[in-house]
Amino acid sequence: MTESAEPADRAMILSQDGWGRIIALIAAADGDISGAEDALSAALERAVTAWRAQGPPANPEGWLYRVALNARRDVWKSAAARTATALDEETIDSIDGSSGSGTDPADHDPDALPDRRLELLAACAHPDIDPPARSLLMLSAVMGMTAKQIAAAMALPAATVSARLTRAKKRVAGLGVAFGSPDRLDLESRLPDVHETIYGAFAIEWAQAAAQPREGMIGEALYLSRLVAQLCPGDGESHGLAALIHLSAARFPARRSGDGRFVPLSDQDPNRWDGPLTEAGERHLVEVHRCGHVGRFGLEAAIQLLHMAGIRTGSTDWPMLLRLHDDLGQIAPSLGGSVSRAAVLAEVEGPEAGLAALDALDDVSSRLEAFQPAWVLRAHLLTRLGRTDEAATARRRALDLTTDPAERAYLAGLT
Repeated sequence: MTESAEPADRAMILSQDGWGRIIALIAAADGDISGAEDALSAALERAVTAWRAQGPPANPEGWLYRVALNARRDVWKSAAARTATALDEETIDSIDGSSGSGTDPADHDPDALPDRRLELLAACAHPDIDPPARSLLMLSAVMGMTAKQIAAAMALPAATVSARLTRAKKRVAGLGVAFGSPDRLDLESRLPDVHETIYGAFAIEWAQAAAQPREGMIGEALYLSRLVAQLCPGDGESHGLAALIHLSAARFPARRSGDGRFVPLSDQDPNRWDGPLTEAGERHLVEVHRCGHVGRFGLEAAIQLLHMAGIRTGSTDWPMLLRLHDDLGQIAPSLGGSVSRAAVLAEVEGPEAGLAALDALDDVSSRLEAFQPAWVLRAHLLTRLGRTDEAATARRRALDLTTDPAERAYLAGLT
């Protein structure tokens, strides 16, 4: 973010990066996510005016939190709010971290979650909330994703996402203060939903950040994945998620050349990968095997690491990659995974086999027609088979579905 950005732009960027932290702190008191969002929206409106007149504060996120909290306090203290939500002064003060709670060792709860965002993620996975709405709620309320972003990532109509979010927030508000205090045991029982959401936020940012990801969101996903793995050291999937996010984030700097051109994985310079993130991903993958349970995220991380090793050494173990994709398809089938498997199969058995696998997906997924990676792969395989006219048609379809200008330029140059 540049210092010259307009106050409104600065406020919106800061609210997106710090959205989860602010919402989690405020909603923890009464579980009213919609109320917390309204308070933050009011703070954003004030920021645009105040920052334009006085310049941005030294701690913009803290300024937004304070103004949003004050707005929420006004609601809590109103006579109307008291009749609906039983919050006293002690409860209100406690969310501000100023009540003194925690200074006495006797007050320390060893099972309490050490992070408000993680606490709110676990709360959003409450068993009384409809399972299809949990990840939507977490992505929206905690990770700051818009309904439009979530809908695009999940291939759902935006109206469907908005309707599910509205119902889920009403349900959360109905659960009241009991909603906001999950502990470590609750977290362990809700891990699948928490995992899905952390990875979903990272994947959305990865796909939409063409040249430069928002450091806040990538950092949030890295931090939360590490924290979950630390809190659940015996859970292989928690380490698998951390491994996958660290290895993926390590490659981000190499996705673009110095002059901004798109660089596919096969052409990336390993020297531009982030070394500490790569090493952290490898350590988490070792932990996956120590735990004795390899799930979806562990397999995806292993696939990622095998591709990276192949690029470093110039020799990719395609048969091993195919076995990993077969295992992944057994436990977590997905359209993206099936298309990736078809690409690997083409390297093992030839382009005809890969194309046949891709054709077979037509019968099982109605989303294939609008899935850009499938058209990129189809164009590539048809080119290898010398079917140039069909390859050109597939490439045009891929270009139609590509929104990143740098990737469009790369695909257009493959004719």
